[in-house]
Amino acid sequence: MVSQMKISYGTIKNTKQQDKPNEDLVFCDLDRNIFILLDGVSRDTINGEYPFPSPAAEATEILKANIHKELSVTLGNVRDRIVTAMMKANAKVQEYNREHILDFAAGAVGIIGVIEDQRFYYAYIGDCYGRVITGDKVEIFTTCQTQEIARHKREYSTYEIRHIICNNIKHPCGYGVLNGDERAYDFIQSGVIDCANIDQIILSSDGMEGYLSGAFIGEIYESTAQELIIKAMRYNNKAQDDRSVIKIEKEHLLQ
Repeated sequence: MVSQMKISYGTIKNTKQQDKPNEDLVFCDLDRNIFILLDGVSRDTINGEYPFPSPAAEATEILKANIHKELSVTLGNVRDRIVTAMMKANAKVQEYNREHILDFAAGAVGIIGVIEDQRFYYAYIGDCYGRVITGDKVEIFTTCQTQEIARHKREYSTYEIRHIICNNIKHPCGYGVLNGDERAYDFIQSGVIDCANIDQIILSSDGMEGYLSGAFIGEIYESTAQELIIKAMRYNNKAQDDRSVIKIEKEHLLQ
């Protein structure tokens, strides 16, 4: 039996600053069932202006292109392939950072998925989210890696957060970013989900979490990715981060 999935996806720019571009990126290769959602790490303004071009946006493009390329040409264990693709792409970001003089390394967090043989293989780093809906239950299968630093950020300087805590698995507030640092490997988490009994898979950037964490399951279930993004905009009138969603729905089974 082969599962038929309906796919919807979307992304929208932040409302924090007019000249700050959308540093999220969503990409779906429906021929190979490869799904990529990335969230670039925001930069500081320079004399009141956001850097152009954005190093964060450029890092997400590098990661997407290289992750997709690697997953398109390699064979073998899917879970291992995703992790390997992330680290090879991370090395390309290292090259970018060597070529550009920046106050801190450009990078991104993200979640990558591949559907094969009715299984959803995934790997993630940072604070992007993955959910599955089964019947009347919704379950988050990712763990936000920035929770501890968010709780304790006032205890550390910006320099410490970016240069000492980032990608430091030994630090109690350590969190992962694909920014060229080889230690990012320590923060990549991977897994596999049997698609046979689930109804939907939802991948999202952290800009959606304020809305998704409190939304009724029926509202999430019945909405496309684009509709969820619009509802998130209406949910909070305050300045919002970039918002991105990939939604995979099981339509029916073919004999």
